Amino acid sequence: SVVYTFPHLTIQEFVAALAQFLTPDRGDIKTLLIEAHGNSDGRFEVFLRFVAGLSSPRAARVLEVFLGPFPNQTICRVIDWVKEEVQRQIRNAESDYGKRRLL
Repeated sequence: SVVYTFPHLTIQEFVAALAQFLTPDRGDIKTLLIEAHGNSDGRFEVFLRFVAGLSSPRAARVLEVFLGPFPNQTICRVIDWVKEEVQRQIRNAESDYGKRRLL
């Protein structure tokens, strides 16, 4: 069995996001995002930010030089999830807590 170690947790989370993003046929990435975002202790917050950032054409352009093209279907699924989550947060932004969470 292979064990990977990283000098910093942030690097580990970036590599995890990249692996999920680049894995062929990630049909369940939306489910993964929903589950990770539903974790209330915040342990997946940086991972989610990296996944969302990888869906940016600007970020993808730089990385595709080294990693090959990013799966368009994955990009679309991530962007759809982000849009749905923002819309849901806007609906819940009436309270002070909801407004802070939206930010």
